[in-house]
Amino acid sequence: MGVKREFGTAVSRVLSGGVRLTDAEYSIVCALVDALPPQLRSVVEVQFNSYNLVQREADQRGLNFYLKRGGKVMAQGLPLLSHKGVEAPLVRITARLLDSESPLHAVLTAVNGRAFQVTLDRRLVLLEHVECVRVEDIVHAWRSNFAVP
Repeated sequence: MGVKREFGTAVSRVLSGGVRLTDAEYSIVCALVDALPPQLRSVVEVQFNSYNLVQREADQRGLNFYLKRGGKVMAQGLPLLSHKGVEAPLVRITARLLDSESPLHAVLTAVNGRAFQVTLDRRLVLLEHVECVRVEDIVHAWRSNFAVP
């Protein structure tokens, strides 16, 4: 199934403060989801494909994903992940964009059963059109907080 590239319409993005993912952000999100085990990945893909709003944090190092209906953020109708606590990391990756000298570190975090946030260790503004991501290391953070058969 994979992860869709655009969340909401141009009008809904303007009204809700949403953004379009850059090529680099999209590549990182896909790499994070692809690194999940199949049982978690299938739920996370459904969630991402249901979301209709993504907002970039002010420091441009984080992306937050939402399902918004009738002007309200909700999770109703989404399959949820079962995990300990309220917030739990799913997966961490170390990757390189193109031939960048310094690696990029990214984390996909679940909040209240939803894959909610992608956090990056730096802004990707200068590399926004880069699509080539080479994953160098994966940390399966889900093992501490998620039950996977």
